[in-house]
Amino acid sequence: MGKRKMFTFGGSPVPQPQKTVPKAPRPPYALEESMFARLCDGCGDCVSACPSQIIELVNGVATLDISYSACDLCGKCQSACHTLALANSSPRTGLIATISNSCDNLYGYCANCEESCDFGALQWHDDLKPNINADKCIGCGQCAQSCYTSMISFALR
Repeated sequence: MGKRKMFTFGGSPVPQPQKTVPKAPRPPYALEESMFARLCDGCGDCVSACPSQIIELVNGVATLDISYSACDLCGKCQSACHTLALANSSPRTGLIATISNSCDNLYGYCANCEESCDFGALQWHDDLKPNINADKCIGCGQCAQSCYTSMISFALR
Protein backbone atom coordinates (compact mmCIF):
# COMPACT_ATOMS: atom_id res chain seq x y z
CA MET A 1 0.00 0.00 0.00
CA GLY A 2 1.38 3.40 -0.98
CA LYS A 3 1.59 6.40 1.35
CA ARG A 4 -1.16 8.28 -0.46
CA LYS A 5 -3.63 5.44 -0.20
CA MET A 6 -2.79 4.88 3.45
CA PHE A 7 -3.66 8.50 4.37
CA THR A 8 -6.94 8.69 2.42
CA PHE A 9 -8.67 6.47 4.99
CA GLY A 10 -10.05 4.18 2.33
CA GLY A 11 -11.34 6.99 0.15
CA SER A 12 -14.65 7.22 2.00
CA PRO A 13 -16.09 10.68 2.54
CA VAL A 14 -16.30 11.87 6.12
CA PRO A 15 -19.96 11.71 7.23
CA GLN A 16 -21.53 15.10 7.91
CA PRO A 17 -23.61 15.62 11.05
CA GLN A 18 -27.36 15.38 10.50
CA LYS A 19 -29.26 18.65 10.90
CA THR A 20 -32.27 18.30 13.12
CA VAL A 21 -35.53 20.12 12.53
CA PRO A 22 -36.22 22.72 15.23
CA LYS A 23 -38.89 21.72 17.73
CA ALA A 24 -40.09 25.33 17.88
CA PRO A 25 -39.27 28.65 16.22
CA ARG A 26 -35.97 29.93 17.57
CA PRO A 27 -34.62 33.46 17.97
CA PRO A 28 -32.54 34.64 15.04
CA TYR A 29 -28.91 33.47 14.98
CA ALA A 30 -29.77 30.27 16.89
CA LEU A 31 -27.39 27.39 16.36
CA GLU A 32 -28.54 24.10 14.84
CA GLU A 33 -31.30 22.61 17.03
CA SER A 34 -29.36 19.90 18.87
CA MET A 35 -26.58 22.33 19.81
CA PHE A 36 -29.04 25.12 20.66
CA ALA A 37 -30.99 22.83 23.00
CA ARG A 38 -27.75 21.94 24.82
CA LEU A 39 -26.47 25.51 25.14
CA CYS A 40 -29.65 27.47 25.93
CA ASP A 41 -29.88 27.46 29.71
CA GLY A 42 -33.17 29.35 29.93
CA CYS A 43 -31.65 32.39 31.64
CA GLY A 44 -34.03 34.77 29.84
CA ASP A 45 -31.40 37.36 28.89
CA CYS A 46 -32.52 37.22 25.25
CA VAL A 47 -36.14 37.68 26.35
CA SER A 48 -35.24 40.83 28.28
CA ALA A 49 -33.06 42.18 25.46
CA CYS A 50 -35.66 41.83 22.68
CA PRO A 51 -37.19 45.27 22.01
CA SER A 52 -40.09 43.68 20.08
CA GLN A 53 -40.88 41.31 22.98
CA ILE A 54 -41.26 38.33 20.64
CA ILE A 55 -38.90 35.93 22.46
CA GLU A 56 -40.29 33.85 25.28
CA LEU A 57 -39.17 30.87 27.33
CA VAL A 58 -41.09 27.66 26.68
CA ASN A 59 -40.05 24.66 28.78
CA GLY A 60 -36.91 26.55 29.76
CA VAL A 61 -35.73 27.22 26.19
CA ALA A 62 -35.91 30.42 24.11
CA THR A 63 -38.68 30.40 21.51
CA LEU A 64 -39.75 33.00 18.95
CA ASP A 65 -43.37 34.14 18.66
CA ILE A 66 -43.96 36.28 15.55
CA SER A 67 -47.74 35.98 15.67
CA TYR A 68 -48.23 39.64 16.64
CA SER A 69 -44.95 41.31 15.68
CA ALA A 70 -42.02 40.68 13.34
CA CYS A 71 -38.34 40.28 14.14
CA ASP A 72 -36.28 43.20 12.85
CA LEU A 73 -32.98 41.30 13.32
CA CYS A 74 -31.56 43.96 15.61
CA GLY A 75 -29.14 41.43 17.15
CA LYS A 76 -29.81 42.45 20.75
CA CYS A 77 -30.79 38.88 21.68
CA GLN A 78 -27.55 37.59 20.18
CA SER A 79 -25.50 40.14 22.12
CA ALA A 80 -27.27 39.24 25.37
CA CYS A 81 -26.72 35.47 25.03
CA HIS A 82 -23.81 34.49 27.28
CA THR A 83 -24.02 30.76 26.43
CA LEU A 84 -23.43 31.35 22.68
CA ALA A 85 -26.65 29.51 21.78
CA LEU A 86 -27.32 32.46 19.46
CA ALA A 87 -23.84 32.53 17.90
CA ASN A 88 -24.81 31.47 14.38
CA SER A 89 -23.96 33.82 11.50
CA SER A 90 -27.32 33.06 9.83
CA PRO A 91 -30.40 34.88 11.14
CA ARG A 92 -32.78 31.98 10.30
CA THR A 93 -35.53 31.32 12.82
CA GLY A 94 -36.55 27.82 11.77
CA LEU A 95 -39.75 29.14 10.16
CA ILE A 96 -40.75 29.51 6.54
CA ALA A 97 -43.59 31.63 5.19
CA THR A 98 -46.55 30.10 3.36
CA ILE A 99 -49.16 32.08 1.46
CA SER A 100 -52.84 31.14 1.41
CA ASN A 101 -54.68 30.39 -1.81
CA SER A 102 -56.91 33.36 -0.93
CA CYS A 103 -54.10 35.88 -1.51
CA ASP A 104 -55.43 39.19 -2.84
CA ASN A 105 -52.97 39.13 -5.73
CA LEU A 106 -55.07 36.35 -7.29
CA TYR A 107 -57.94 38.82 -7.75
CA GLY A 108 -56.15 42.14 -8.16
CA TYR A 109 -52.76 43.71 -7.61
CA CYS A 110 -51.18 43.67 -4.16
CA ALA A 111 -47.43 43.86 -3.51
CA ASN A 112 -47.31 44.66 0.21
CA CYS A 113 -45.48 41.49 1.25
CA GLU A 114 -42.99 41.62 -1.62
CA GLU A 115 -41.98 45.16 -0.74
CA SER A 116 -41.55 44.27 2.94
CA CYS A 117 -39.11 41.38 2.40
CA ASP A 118 -35.53 42.57 2.76
CA PHE A 119 -34.21 39.15 1.68
CA GLY A 120 -35.92 38.83 -1.72
CA ALA A 121 -37.67 35.63 -0.66
CA LEU A 122 -40.92 36.49 -2.45
CA GLN A 123 -41.02 35.84 -6.18
CA TRP A 124 -43.78 37.95 -7.64
CA HIS A 125 -46.16 36.99 -10.49
CA ASP A 126 -49.14 38.93 -11.83
CA ASP A 127 -52.50 37.33 -10.99
CA LEU A 128 -50.87 34.55 -8.94
CA LYS A 129 -49.91 34.24 -5.32
CA PRO A 130 -46.21 34.93 -4.72
CA ASN A 131 -43.78 32.02 -4.50
CA ILE A 132 -41.59 31.73 -1.44
CA ASN A 133 -37.91 31.03 -2.09
CA ALA A 134 -37.11 28.72 0.83
CA ASP A 135 -33.38 29.41 0.55
CA LYS A 136 -33.92 33.13 1.12
CA CYS A 137 -36.81 33.12 3.63
CA ILE A 138 -35.50 33.42 7.19
CA GLY A 139 -38.91 33.41 8.89
CA CYS A 140 -38.71 36.90 10.38
CA GLY A 141 -42.41 37.72 9.90
CA GLN A 142 -42.02 41.05 8.09
CA CYS A 143 -44.16 39.85 5.18
CA ALA A 144 -46.98 38.68 7.45
CA GLN A 145 -47.06 42.03 9.24
CA SER A 146 -47.44 43.82 5.91
CA CYS A 147 -50.31 41.59 4.68
CA TYR A 148 -53.50 43.39 5.67
CA THR A 149 -55.65 40.33 4.85
CA SER A 150 -53.59 37.91 7.01
CA MET A 151 -52.90 35.45 4.18
CA ILE A 152 -49.34 34.63 5.29
CA SER A 153 -48.61 32.04 7.93
CA PHE A 154 -45.47 30.23 9.07
CA ALA A 155 -44.47 26.61 9.51
CA LEU A 156 -41.35 24.94 10.87
CA ARG A 157 -38.88 23.92 8.20
